[in-house]
Amino acid sequence: MVEDEFSNPSVTEIQKCLADEDYSGAMGFYVLLRAVDRFTANYNKFPGQFDGGMDEDISRLKTTALSLLADLGCNGSVLPDDLINEMCRFGASELHVVAAFVGGIASQEVIKLVTKQFVPMLGTYIFNGIDHKSQLLTL
Repeated sequence: MVEDEFSNPSVTEIQKCLADEDYSGAMGFYVLLRAVDRFTANYNKFPGQFDGGMDEDISRLKTTALSLLADLGCNGSVLPDDLINEMCRFGASELHVVAAFVGGIASQEVIKLVTKQFVPMLGTYIFNGIDHKSQLLTL
């Protein structure tokens, strides 16, 4: 399922989420997380990981994200600069509280699958620790 999302994402769903005020933040983080994967593959480090190159990393991540959006068929779409800056400021660190929360959600979904009780989430779960919001994107 994840492989399908990466190899053949729903362009119309991505464009719809980027344009929708309620989902644009979650979709922005989704695009940025995928852009960070590309950034890491290209530069062998996470954006903002090392002190001293923050401005360069912000510029590189923005370019990578715009390239990803173009590859996804979302030409002309832009991401807010504050999301890009926050992703670089974060520098691949993990906040224990956020990691514990997301780990709890993941373990709950595994229990649903193993016990075959209840309906597991379908889609990509995005948790925004800044605004304390979570959203499920079906791509």
